[in-house]
Amino acid sequence: MNNIINDIENLQELQNLLWEKDLPKGFCRNKINTYIQKMINEKQKQVDDFEAENMTFEQYAEHMKGRGFNG
Repeated sequence: MNNIINDIENLQELQNLLWEKDLPKGFCRNKINTYIQKMINEKQKQVDDFEAENMTFEQYAEHMKGRGFNG
């Protein structure tokens, strides 16, 4: 799980660098940014799923408050 979290941080850093640096001609900044964001979202979903699968009932009940859970 730590590897996935590290990947997210590295991708976010890459995303930040993308906007700080001039890209060579022919590179589309928005396309690259969209691809990086897609990778971040996929990895974040893995983290969220892992956390949801490993939470206690009390944590789950708190997590579901306001989402139609009446526990």
